[in-house]
Amino acid sequence: MRPRPLRAFLLVAVCAARLGAQGRSVTFSGEAAEGQTYRKQISHGLDFVLSPDTMGAGITGWTIEVSPHIPPSEPQCGDFTWVVTPPYRFQNVRYLDTSYATTAQDAVRVSPRDFKFVLNCDDFKVERKRVNLVLWSYTYPKSEVDQALAKLGSSPSGTGRLWIEDYKITPGKRTADGVDLGEIHWIKFRVEIRFPGNDGPKPTGP
Repeated sequence: MRPRPLRAFLLVAVCAARLGAQGRSVTFSGEAAEGQTYRKQISHGLDFVLSPDTMGAGITGWTIEVSPHIPPSEPQCGDFTWVVTPPYRFQNVRYLDTSYATTAQDAVRVSPRDFKFVLNCDDFKVERKRVNLVLWSYTYPKSEVDQALAKLGSSPSGTGRLWIEDYKITPGKRTADGVDLGEIHWIKFRVEIRFPGNDGPKPTGP
């Protein structure tokens, strides 16, 4: 069976991206070099992270993450962005890299990049369960999927925006298809992080 249409799913994700007014704002600038991790403590016990790609196959760049400042005891809670930053398959603004046949030039031109993140591991688990229910809807009862779709992205969350201000890219190795995606060696960037004005009531349900 095919997954149910994603039109309503995308609509919910867009609506959920709105942030409550009067949230705390954190701004900073930084630089990241190829193969190196950039990490900056922001607030709420969290770090903004640019995690270098390790996929090989000539892929260069970073993945945008928000992670606990103190390494979590539960490994799955290492990145709080992906569960509330759709789309959940294929290319995504979190991927500041040459994956999915994206050229280095195209990757650095996508600016600004907007993303969301939950604030703790408990909310991460709630949102991850909702995402799984929606993406693999054909394996769950319709009532559970509908409930997950209605609540997807509703956990207290912050938003981030990253601007690429300068970069160094060069030609790279050609892929098996003969395409030169180029390589990203260095970027200079600016980031704004906004936290919700208050955490509000804790969501319940899947």
